[in-house]
Formats: sequence, structure tokens, C-alpha cells
Amino acid sequence: MNDTESFRSYFILLLFCLIIFINHGSGDRKKIILNSLFTHSSYPSINFALQQIDSLQMDIILELNTTEEIIPCDVGTSVKILFNIINKKNWFNVLISDACQNVLSYIAEAATYFHIPVFSFTESDLSLSSIERYPLFYHVVPSDRAHNLVRKQLLQYYNWTRFGLIYQHGSKYTLVS
Repeated sequence: MNDTESFRSYFILLLFCLIIFINHGSGDRKKIILNSLFTHSSYPSINFALQQIDSLQMDIILELNTTEEIIPCDVGTSVKILFNIINKKNWFNVLISDACQNVLSYIAEAATYFHIPVFSFTESDLSLSSIERYPLFYHVVPSDRAHNLVRKQLLQYYNWTRFGLIYQHGSKYTLVS
């Protein structure tokens, strides 16, 4: 298990719990059911993160419902798995996924119709930043928009008029560190 993945998973779940705790702190223990659409390599990190959060003394009980299938970078298969999760008897509050960008856009769009928040800690693509199209999609990593602001400030600071940029299209935060 990669330490970066464990920390990232722990951070997203802790942040989510704190947001829920602050917004709904009523003294009663709240059960939050997290469903996940992950690639196979993420399960050890997520389980580690859940163990760490369970060790905290919070009024939140986290339950992770996982799919047994590996989510490929295939839109049809991934959306079918999403609808299989929705059809389960246990209704859920939130969906966490590390799917690739083209799959994640369809998952986030479909989840919007069911009022399901979708959290991703792997995708930073600008197309997923549209609040009108994906109102319940949340990035946990900085989007490319934040990187563009830094690039602009760098140009202004050095008074450059031209520069070259090498850019890799794809999921940056799923690469092995």
C-alpha cells in the first residue's frame, strides 16, 4: 500500500466526516453509508483510512459498501455498476470514486439526478469543475484552474511574453509515485 494513497484516502474521509459533523452535530450518532466505485488497487488504502477514522471518537459511524468488480476505464460498464449500487436495498449518502475522467464525468452526471454527492481524489480536469453540470461533484485535489492561476502569476512575475508547457492529459493523481 502506497503511503501517499493511504494519506490521500484518509484525508478525504476525515474531511468529509468533519464537514458532516459540523453541519449535523446533534449529539446522536449518525450513520453515513459510503459507496465506492474504485479500481482494485484503492481498496487497501480506503480500508486503512476507515480504520483510522473509526479510531477517532466522533459521533459518526462510517460504513463502506464496495463493489466486488474492478471499475475499468469503460463508461458503459462503470455506469452499469453505478446503477447496480443505486438499486441495492440500502440507500446511501455519498459516492467516492477514483475512476478515470471520461468515466467519472458520466458517473457524476448520473449521480446528480439521484442527489448523490460524488467525491474524487484523483481527477483535476477542468470539465468536471462546471457547477451547473456537476453540482454535487467535489474535487479533493486542486483543479487545473488552480494550476493556471500559478502559471499566469509566473508569467507576470518574470515579465514573459511566451513560454512552453508540457502537459500530460489523463489522471495525474492515479499515477504511481
